[in-house]
Amino acid sequence: MEAPPDPTDRLGRPILVASNRGPVSFHLDERGQVTGTRGAGGLVTALTGVLQRAGGLWIAAAMSDGDRLQASRGPGGRIEARIEGSTYRLRYLDIAPDRFDRYYNVISNRILWFCHHYLWDAPRSPRFSEATAAAWEDYVAVNDAFARALAREGTGGPGAPAHLVQDYHLALVPRLLRERRRTALIAHFTHTPWADPGYFRILPRAMRTEILRGMLGADVLGFHDDRWAERFLLSCRELPEARIDLEAGTVETGGRSVHVGVYPIAIDADALLARASRPDVRAIRRELQRERGDGRLVVRVDRMELSKNVLRGFLAFEAYVRRSVRRRGRVRFLALLNPSRREIPEYRAYTRECIRVADRINEEMGEDGWTPIEMVIGDDFPRAVAAYSEYDALVVNPVIDGMNLVAMEGPVLNRRNGVLILSEGAGAHSILGDHAISVNPFDVAETADALERALSMPEAERRSRASALRRTIRSRTPEAWIRAQLADLEAAGRARRAG
Repeated sequence: MEAPPDPTDRLGRPILVASNRGPVSFHLDERGQVTGTRGAGGLVTALTGVLQRAGGLWIAAAMSDGDRLQASRGPGGRIEARIEGSTYRLRYLDIAPDRFDRYYNVISNRILWFCHHYLWDAPRSPRFSEATAAAWEDYVAVNDAFARALAREGTGGPGAPAHLVQDYHLALVPRLLRERRRTALIAHFTHTPWADPGYFRILPRAMRTEILRGMLGADVLGFHDDRWAERFLLSCRELPEARIDLEAGTVETGGRSVHVGVYPIAIDADALLARASRPDVRAIRRELQRERGDGRLVVRVDRMELSKNVLRGFLAFEAYVRRSVRRRGRVRFLALLNPSRREIPEYRAYTRECIRVADRINEEMGEDGWTPIEMVIGDDFPRAVAAYSEYDALVVNPVIDGMNLVAMEGPVLNRRNGVLILSEGAGAHSILGDHAISVNPFDVAETADALERALSMPEAERRSRASALRRTIRSRTPEAWIRAQLADLEAAGRARRAG
């Protein structure tokens, strides 16, 4: 096994990453042997390449029996794994299943995620209770376990690590770590949107103030978009001890200055292009070309997630096709949807509703040899990569999204000058909106108009937009995303020492 890269290589100091889910998932095969696979998702995509080049340790929760078994084989849960040609230095925290369920499914996914994505039906939900308060204690306990692990791995003085704490699952970690290591360099990045202050106040008072104070334990707080950063700053006005400077993007609290910055995440375009060149993807791409013939292909690639707005996307496609009988048989919608949060009733109900609507549209409008909507529910990354290459229009219409990497992955791989239809609610809109067709995600008619415009757009305009998208996306890298945060973290550390 090759030695991991020097932890101080290129980025100047060791890096400790903390996130709920790790970059590698371990599972037991039919023989009871542990097998590892690289994790999916934007966080893993962005951080994996940087850690490969810079070194460091990734601390995460053990999510499966395979994770727990593998972690038990290493001292203190530390393991080194080589997956798909990359070496990972990991430490998995073994959290009791009941505690993890309440921290993850009750607080993180059914409360915090719902809050920041505006998913509640306010006249009916949420309803906070004593059970909520008990689950919040588990959320605090898990965050404390992460803070303890980071404190044990880190040291003070010269060469101390940079702590990169990820996302809403671990909102309390910065303060809990700060209490253990006063001079630690801590950054926290929120990968979701941030709710406006009025909606954020739906949370119980103690919960929301603990979240704000927990995050303000960091030196640097990062968001994908100016809107999310500003909403966080405005939410901090609820804290009597905090002084907010909206223009400077700072919060003064406890004798410290916290920098609130905007760091739009990027994708590893070269790695994605390399994956697209593999034989399995090429075979699927040829299959899609045969199925399309001389027609048009509309694609979406998403998790089956409430905020992704799958249902309105189907209804917009239906409206577009019904406008002209000539479109029947000439355009197909391929929806590749990865199951998400199946433990949560609202997600199961939404999945069933999407299936019913797709089935109804196919039954009412389908013809021999033509199924308007092909809805595939499952984790099939090679098919997603192939579909990116072949779309004529890519629908990315989330109600709201922290960033949305699909909006970047698709244009990088597409070979047909496909048009990006992009929701104003996606964080990616601030970067890519000028070269996409913007839509109000709630407006089904406008989204149908966008499909009509995309699929009838002159080739020269398609080529110009597609080229601009590729240039914009490729001008950003995951390493630059991390470097910008680390630069601000170093500046915060210098300012603190000077003060």
